[in-house]
Amino acid sequence: MNACPFTIQKPSFSTVPIAGGLRWRGGAGWRYEEKLDGRWHVRQVGADLLAGELMRGGAFYAFDVLTHGGEDVRPYPLRERLAILDTLPVLRPAVGTGGEFLEAVLARGGEGCVAKALAAPFGQGLYKCKRRETHFCRVADLDPWTGTAILADRDTGEQRGRVALRNRFGRARVGSILKLECFGLTARGLLREARLDNDTPQGWLVQF
Repeated sequence: MNACPFTIQKPSFSTVPIAGGLRWRGGAGWRYEEKLDGRWHVRQVGADLLAGELMRGGAFYAFDVLTHGGEDVRPYPLRERLAILDTLPVLRPAVGTGGEFLEAVLARGGEGCVAKALAAPFGQGLYKCKRRETHFCRVADLDPWTGTAILADRDTGEQRGRVALRNRFGRARVGSILKLECFGLTARGLLREARLDNDTPQGWLVQF
C-alpha cells in the first residue's frame, strides 16, 4: 500500500436505542446499510483508499472512500463518495430503507444497521441500531488478570464468552448467575458486546 498522507481513525458511532423498526431514526437524506460482523479495515484498491469491514473468511466489504486519485475525499458529502465507490469492483454491504430494512436484517439474524447522512463528511452523521437482548449466564470461571467473568448459559451450559466486571469483580464468584445485555449472539453463539445489566444497581447479580 502507498503511504497515506493523513492519519486514518475509525469513526465513532452514537448508539440509538431500539424501540421498534419503524420508529428508528431516519428518513429522506439518509442511507441505510447493514452492519456486518467484521473488523473495521482500510484497503487500497487501485489508486483509491477504501474503508470497510474485513470478515473472518477474508472477504472485504467496502462502505466508504477515503482517497480518490490521490486526493483526500473525506470532506466530500457521502453521496459524492458513494458515487465514486459505485465505479469500483468491490463487495458492498446490503442497503435498504429505514425501519423495514432494519427489521429484515434483525429477522435473519444480522447484527443491525447503520444510518448515514448523505450530506455528511466522513465520520459524521452516523447512527447505528442493533438488536438488544437480555441473557442470564452462570460464571464458569473468573480471570483476575483481565477482570472478566467467563460465561456459560444458565440453562444449557453453552459457552457465551466473557464480560468485564471491572470494580464489581469481587462481588461475583464461580457459580454466580449474572443478568447481561448484549446485541444478540455471534455465529459462534457468544454474546455480542456483552455488558452487565444496569436497570437497577443490583440487577446484574441474580444469584451470588
